[in-house]
Amino acid sequence: MLDFHLPTLEDKPWIDEIFEGTQYFGCFCTFATLWLWKERYFTEVARFGDCLLLRGVDDEQNVYYMYPMGKKYDVRTAIEALREDAAAKGTSLMIYCAEKWQCDELRETFPGEFEFEEQRGDFDYIYRSEDLVHLSGKKYHAKRNHISKFIRSYPDWQYENIDDANALECIEFASSLLESTIVGLDREEVSELCLENFAIASALRHFETLGMAGGLLRVGGRVVAITIGEPINSRVFVTHFEKADTDYDGAYTMINNQFAINRLSGYEYINREEDMDKEGLRRAKLSYYPAILLEKFSARIFLKIHNGKNTARGETEA
Repeated sequence: MLDFHLPTLEDKPWIDEIFEGTQYFGCFCTFATLWLWKERYFTEVARFGDCLLLRGVDDEQNVYYMYPMGKKYDVRTAIEALREDAAAKGTSLMIYCAEKWQCDELRETFPGEFEFEEQRGDFDYIYRSEDLVHLSGKKYHAKRNHISKFIRSYPDWQYENIDDANALECIEFASSLLESTIVGLDREEVSELCLENFAIASALRHFETLGMAGGLLRVGGRVVAITIGEPINSRVFVTHFEKADTDYDGAYTMINNQFAINRLSGYEYINREEDMDKEGLRRAKLSYYPAILLEKFSARIFLKIHNGKNTARGETEA
């Protein structure tokens, strides 16, 4: 039986070991992602030999799984283990956020057993780090103008890397920003922002333990923007959080660029996560011209009709 449980800091060594040496590009392929968002997504982890298995429950209370992760494992055995766990939960196997190569692997290993559906809101936006550092060319003209205006408007601005000395200021900034943002929002929106704020505070309180990196902007000594992320591997960095006080025009563009300049030039790519089907967020992410839109799909056991009932193909029929 699989030992699924919510991740704890004690799970970090073995999960890091499984991810070590992999070349994943996806934003959830780190221990910190799983741990920081456990209060929002309730994603559980389990070790299965040399791979990591993940199980969660979506907003409609459907049990789902993620594609097995690791350097080397038998795909068929791992997927069958997930199928058995799903059956024990009284449901058929449903895999969320499978990348295209993983869907191809499923088709090859289990021909005709899965049906696939695009999850556009879960596509990762991945950029070349040199693009976000230099903002060169006509397509980034507006971004350069925002930065120039910020520098002219706030000549006393400063950039700092986040560390133990300023982490508490960042927590206080994020909390203050939350208080001013939630006014007038509905309960669901407030809940989402509060969970995000909790994740930000957790990342900052365990900054070194989680292997985080981040930066902040000050104007007149006051924090006006922060950004926090971590390496996925030696090629890819993922930015988890970016918050700015919009009373300071251009602060978002400025912290994005300064963090890339100061901390991310050594990486080939920067993953800035998904847009969650939010139109404004999608526009903002597309405005930086991603080099890669990392496609994601749901993969469900194909159901056929038998005696008026849905039956998962490949399972024994009564």
